Amino acid sequence: MNILNFLIPPILGGIIALSTNWLAIKMLFRPHKAKYIFGIRIPFTPGLIPKERAQLTEKIAESISTRLLTPDVLAQSLSDPTLWPLPDITIGEIMFKLGIESPHTLTGPVAERLKAASDKLLPKAIEAIVNIDESQPGLDAKLAELTYKVIDENVGTFAKLFISKEKIYASIKNNVFAYLTNPQNYDFITEKLHNTIDAILSGDAVHEAITEKLYAINIKDTLTAFLTKEKHTVARVLEMAASYIAQNMPIQDMIEKKLNAFEIAEAEELILEVVGRELRLIILLGGVLGLIIGGLTLIF
Repeated sequence: MNILNFLIPPILGGIIALSTNWLAIKMLFRPHKAKYIFGIRIPFTPGLIPKERAQLTEKIAESISTRLLTPDVLAQSLSDPTLWPLPDITIGEIMFKLGIESPHTLTGPVAERLKAASDKLLPKAIEAIVNIDESQPGLDAKLAELTYKVIDENVGTFAKLFISKEKIYASIKNNVFAYLTNPQNYDFITEKLHNTIDAILSGDAVHEAITEKLYAINIKDTLTAFLTKEKHTVARVLEMAASYIAQNMPIQDMIEKKLNAFEIAEAEELILEVVGRELRLIILLGGVLGLIIGGLTLIF
């Protein structure tokens, strides 16, 4: 018997199965558009995925928005510090990169704010000092006690017979109060206060302390510590924000638009990059099964 009679059935079965599997996989994507002959659409055109593209994108977007991007998932992801792209850099290093090498640029605005605050607080402070016996009776008593102690330590026993510690303290208070409440002295006091603020903030020790502090504050470590310490509070706030986003943002529509923006050719290339090897194995497996089935026909 001719050996071809034994080889042709399995080989033919393998080729047919190989071809049909290859064609079936190709028909998932191809053709990308409907084909017509004499105005009549050719069956199975376009391919399955291009034909059902609208329904597929809708179902995928719905699944992602309702099962993956849920408020719980968003809140959990946002509150996990390991998922945040936090910069591993200090504030001082950021300033250096921005060309701010001296804290003078920081102390200047701080000094202006302190001066503005002192201008607002000074009248209230003067009023509190003038009415110290009413507003702060305990402090008034302490100041009186301190004045008496200074007098006792610096005035002889004989001289004490002719002076009154109470009158001396009252005289000091009256003179201080008169000076503070004199409008002519207000500008001088304000100027001295401003000069004191400038002197403190312009000192090298202050600048060195600020610089050292700025280079010690690592943004990543600080934010991670905050997120860890205030985990429950942050999680609650982020959960509320995530819930609002999930309920009010058109996530499903956004995903659909993004998927529909993909060209079919791009989608095909992307899918084949991921599962191309498996699809080739399916084609080869079909060929092997066709070969086996073709061989079985000879037995039966």
